Amino acid sequence: MGLEKLLRGLYGTRPQIDMDQQIARSRVVAPMTLDFHALAEGIRKNNVGVAGIQLQATGEFKGGRIVLAPTGQAFPVEGAPPANPGPSRRSMKVLDWDDPARTRVALVD
Repeated sequence: MGLEKLLRGLYGTRPQIDMDQQIARSRVVAPMTLDFHALAEGIRKNNVGVAGIQLQATGEFKGGRIVLAPTGQAFPVEGAPPANPGPSRRSMKVLDWDDPARTRVALVD
């Protein structure tokens, strides 16, 4: 399956794909910089649509951005920062993944 090969190639682990629920999940075990635009393009090349991208990672809020540990990659945050801006595991929805200059995240409860 092309989608499985794409995700395995990008993240190095076997993805969980459920076409009935229209979701694919991958675990990133080694620290790496995330490129959501490249991910979306690869998914589309496999004739699969992209309705959304969600991310769970340890991050710390600094100056309106979330800094992901341990890579230091940062994304602007849409909305107010949480009461506890320190490092913790967070769920985020990725917004504007097609335009890397505008990519940002929003917290998911």
